[in-house]
Amino acid sequence: MLSVGNWMPLSKVMLYVFLSSHPFQEKECDSAVRTTVFLSLINATAPACSSLTARQLCFTEMDLSFHIKENKPPGTFHQLQLPSVHHLCQNLSISYKLLAAEGMPFRYNENTTGVSVTQRLDREERERYELIAKCTMREGFREMQVEVPFLVNVLDEDDSPPFLPNGTDTADAVVEFNRKEGTVLATLTVYDADTTPIYPLESSRKKYTGTIVTDDPWISETFRVEHIFDEIHFSPNGSQVRGTRHEYKLVLNKSISVTEHRSFQLDVLVNDTEFHGPERSVMLHFNVSILPVSIQFPNMTYQFPVNRNAERFAQIGKICIENCMKFRGVNITYKLLSPNGSCYPVSILQGREDKYGSLYVNDSSVLHRPECKEIQYTIQATDKQSRKHTKTFLTIVLEGTFLKKEEDCPDSCAVSKHHAECEECGGLGVLTGRCQWRQGSGKGITTNYSTCTPSIKTCPDGICDVIESKDPAVCPQDCTSGNIIGGHGKGIGNLGIKSGHGICYCFPRQNCYCEKDDIKEQLCDDVCKTVIAGAVLLSFIISVLLSSYFIHRYHKNSPKPPIASAEMTFRRPAQSYPISYSSTNVRRPSLDSMENQVSVDTFKIPEDPKWEFPRKNLVLGKTLGEGEFGKVVKATAFRLKGRAGYTTVAVKMLKENASQSELRDLLSEFNLLKQVNHPHVIKLYGACSQDGPLYLIVEYAKYGSLRSFLRESRKVGPSYVGSDGNRNSSYLDNPDERALTMGDLISFAWQISRGMQYLAEMKLVHRDLAARNVLVAEGRKMKISDFGLSRDVYEEDSYVKRSKGRIPVKWMAIESLFDHIYTTQSDVWSFGVLLWEIVTLGGNPYPGIAPERLFNLLKTGYRMERPENCSEEMYNLMLRCWKQEPDKRPTFAEISKELEKMMVKSRDYLDLAASTPSDSLLYDDGLSEEETPLVDCNNAPLPRTLPSTWIENKLYGMSYPNWPEESPVPLTRFDGTNSVFSRYANDSVYANWMVSHSAAKFMDKFDS
Repeated sequence: MLSVGNWMPLSKVMLYVFLSSHPFQEKECDSAVRTTVFLSLINATAPACSSLTARQLCFTEMDLSFHIKENKPPGTFHQLQLPSVHHLCQNLSISYKLLAAEGMPFRYNENTTGVSVTQRLDREERERYELIAKCTMREGFREMQVEVPFLVNVLDEDDSPPFLPNGTDTADAVVEFNRKEGTVLATLTVYDADTTPIYPLESSRKKYTGTIVTDDPWISETFRVEHIFDEIHFSPNGSQVRGTRHEYKLVLNKSISVTEHRSFQLDVLVNDTEFHGPERSVMLHFNVSILPVSIQFPNMTYQFPVNRNAERFAQIGKICIENCMKFRGVNITYKLLSPNGSCYPVSILQGREDKYGSLYVNDSSVLHRPECKEIQYTIQATDKQSRKHTKTFLTIVLEGTFLKKEEDCPDSCAVSKHHAECEECGGLGVLTGRCQWRQGSGKGITTNYSTCTPSIKTCPDGICDVIESKDPAVCPQDCTSGNIIGGHGKGIGNLGIKSGHGICYCFPRQNCYCEKDDIKEQLCDDVCKTVIAGAVLLSFIISVLLSSYFIHRYHKNSPKPPIASAEMTFRRPAQSYPISYSSTNVRRPSLDSMENQVSVDTFKIPEDPKWEFPRKNLVLGKTLGEGEFGKVVKATAFRLKGRAGYTTVAVKMLKENASQSELRDLLSEFNLLKQVNHPHVIKLYGACSQDGPLYLIVEYAKYGSLRSFLRESRKVGPSYVGSDGNRNSSYLDNPDERALTMGDLISFAWQISRGMQYLAEMKLVHRDLAARNVLVAEGRKMKISDFGLSRDVYEEDSYVKRSKGRIPVKWMAIESLFDHIYTTQSDVWSFGVLLWEIVTLGGNPYPGIAPERLFNLLKTGYRMERPENCSEEMYNLMLRCWKQEPDKRPTFAEISKELEKMMVKSRDYLDLAASTPSDSLLYDDGLSEEETPLVDCNNAPLPRTLPSTWIENKLYGMSYPNWPEESPVPLTRFDGTNSVFSRYANDSVYANWMVSHSAAKFMDKFDS
């Protein structure tokens, strides 16, 4: 015995235990059954009782999981009480209980603490028993309890015979058209409640055998049985147990001749070799019927017309015996038999895997001879295996008049690149002497690409058939193995052009090319053009007259704002950008030149008492961001709008090197923000315009740009998988810092769409809608803005500069990139890209694609793929925003409704009623949202004194020389003085993925 502090030497004891059915002496041990028991004594000190846990005292570290083979006699298999513990801890009282469900075949003996099986276990009835061993320890008045799982797994013994599901032991096997070796004719299934180990596979298959019972050597040679098995699960008493399903397939061991015809029953004996009962075998029966197949043509005679201008390798038609396309394992060959003569221009060819014969022109010179009119052939079809054959008649009727071939025409139609030149010439394989033009869809890389072909029916069809392979000039679109330059996809076997971009043309034995079609087809003649020009001119005259009338009427009835100070001599915009306006790429000289090179300090800005804020009550803080001529700083405003205490705001101002043009830009933003009032558009609080530099005081967004907010959210936790059920107390304390859910992302998009809907109804075009220009305020409220000042610092990688200007290529609509047209619908395109940024948590759009390459990719129909974890519903909305035709894109009102539906479907969504900011400063300027014309934008007047931009070009250190600052249509000033020109609502922010107009045109030509 081991005791505390008693060290014992390491030793091992080996015992031999003998077993016999009758008493025996020691000398008879060799004839008895023997087993060996090893006892190892460990050189260690027994631990003190007080140092052991309750779990160690009750059960040590033993895993109470047992495996008992089924059908074993009842008996004890485990003892819970450990004598060593009783010896070590004499003051400790330990008792056990075994908690088992009613009816379980286990018993616990409290006197011996032994657990025993009360009856033989049957694995097919239950494979696993889950009990609980409960231990109670008492030491004085202290009592502790420990419960651990007590698991019993029943091991399988092959004690179940095979059986048939539903008693089905017979199946029909019919052999008719499919006579090929390896064909599965029928399948029968045998079940076994015992398990069958999968590995080793061969040993498991030998456990169950399937043997064809027959004395006919032809049957033994022609058929074989294939055996496969897999594990299945039964539920006999509500407890799941495993079993085996064996499938026996009757398979053709060789191909059968078409002349074979017989019926018989084929028996298969299935034997469970490890089951020793009388029901170890099952007999399966297959009723086999081999039907004869007739080799005959469906028609007694065939007739094909052939044009006299057809060229060599022109495909005339196909010949096939009856049911030939159903044949498997039947090899039919076709041959043309013709009497001696000279008028035989047609031959027949057959591919290795073809079940038909293809007729083609083998000698085109015969077609030109007038004496050859109707040519008779005999066609013979022969079965290679049985040599059985059949014949039919073929008549070739020559039609048309032979025309002399055009000179300087290539041998291959595929050489022609354009529609007109394609149909002027012929080539190998043409049917009527002229090539045919297949007009493609023109949308990206597609199988329906444009090309010149000898016959649209056969070339290109993605298959290099036996006739096209005779000469590489016939159809290189299907058969070329050379290089293919341009956007394309290879065909079967790396041959031909499966898909291509634009027009694909080939030079036989050389290269093929797929490229964009630069030639526009003429859609109408001169008369058509004259009618259209007249209609357009008449419409233009009517539009000018109506526009003049309504503009005059509007300015006559609109209130006049105060006239600016005489010292303020520069012209500033007075209208927002009209939605139908299109740029003309003409830019007037910069206001920085000539008379504009005057210090900003020489100008006096008229005071607006409603918006003026005392400069002494404004305390400037740290810089949030800055550009070349301006910056934004964080500040605190005392008693802002009569509100007690200090309010955190953002202040926009000019730098010392700014000129009159930058001052004009900042004033333009000031005048615009006076009129804009929406919960999801950045809010103007006031301005300091007197006795110092111009400061614009706007709403402060606590979390910065949406782009940086989304990227930072990746560090918080897993995105769009969070749910209300997972939110802990930290969420209740700081809801803005919880991990984003899909409901959050949808609510962000909905808020932005509501703000853009408002701007659209105000007839304002943003022109640079992106995640970097949306700010996130407290409570995760989205604010559409244009922080160009801070963007220079924090979003520099979003813009690409070309020449003197920058444009956000990756956010711009296709009509804006190519035609410089900016409308609300082009903002919808940008919103689609913004959705992509939201779903990818601030990812860069079009990853891996250079801005210069994006021009042509968009025009060919390329769009970004669906991001991971993005729903099909959200991605479909993105694709609709990226429609090539602007009028097919949804409006912001429609987008808002769709996003509302998505929020309702989402598990956690934004409470729409609670999404309106409670800050009274957002609504106290006297111009409520209800007073702003929002419903009928076509008939409503433009907002009063709306300037053109939120943040102008030079204010933030960027400009674009090819976009006009003046509209081609002059508008009357509100003060009745000189005419001014309307501009875009966002004429300044262009630093991301940006390329100038001239550079864009150059790159477009270069890519082509």
